[in-house]
Amino acid sequence: MTDDRAAYRALEDQIVARYGEARYAEAADLARTAIPHLPARRSDLAHLAACALALGGRPAEALAELRAAYEAGGWWHRRILTEDPDLAALAALPGFDDLVEDAHARATAPAAAGRPPLVHRPTGPARGVLVALHGAGEDADDAVAAWGAAVDAGFVLLAPDSSQRNTPAYRSWPDPTVGLADIAAALAALPHADRDLPQVAAGFSAGARQAILWALAAHPGRPRAFVAVAPAITTDHLDQDQVTAAAARGLSGTAIVGAADDDVRDGALPALEELRRAGVRCAIDVPAGLGHTFPPDFPARLSRTLAG
Repeated sequence: MTDDRAAYRALEDQIVARYGEARYAEAADLARTAIPHLPARRSDLAHLAACALALGGRPAEALAELRAAYEAGGWWHRRILTEDPDLAALAALPGFDDLVEDAHARATAPAAAGRPPLVHRPTGPARGVLVALHGAGEDADDAVAAWGAAVDAGFVLLAPDSSQRNTPAYRSWPDPTVGLADIAAALAALPHADRDLPQVAAGFSAGARQAILWALAAHPGRPRAFVAVAPAITTDHLDQDQVTAAAARGLSGTAIVGAADDDVRDGALPALEELRRAGVRCAIDVPAGLGHTFPPDFPARLSRTLAG
């Protein structure tokens, strides 16, 4: 993780804490003050500030904050401006719709080709490929750091960046079809011999949802199992025909959902139980006290899972 990203995440935690306490003015000030120090996060910080300002009853200032960021080169995908309830008060303001369309046009403009997927190989012969999908707001570097134990377990570790961005610095996996295309491109970058190895779909949070949906779809490639940590998935994401077919072909999976993970627990556990009821062999671990993160002993857990 770069120092810039670490600093941004530490700041984001402070802002979110003030959100939770309805200290919106302080949250907005934190975001605004940080802009000169974190220029690569200009769009993200403006969005955080705008949300806090809007919730604090200052929608005109919120819109001005977004407009200033746009004029400085920032952008947002339409969904982050129109689907965020914190910004609902801006919808009726003159100029908001124009900003949404201008920012979205910039967000969807053809971009330079992204970097190739990150690939790490075991020292000896590989016995499989683990495709690790990063969480929302992360990238392939985070996935490599989290899933590195797969290499020691004899797997090629393949970590692509999602091509889907809400802001210049925020990647996620909102559209499963686009996510599958990203995975296909990553697999195509491997030598033919690696593509023939058994595949495991793996991911964290939004990446875990994409990993499960890929394993259920069984293409591209043919993942035989999934490992999902804090999957941001609900029953609404499941295609019952795909679930039935996955059970019939023997798909197995392992999921870790923290008992204290208020972000995804209540949606993920019913979805995982539905997979089990349909016949997918899915081990579900709910560690006590664990929030929306990896358990501290995850490398050892992953090694045991891949050895099975």
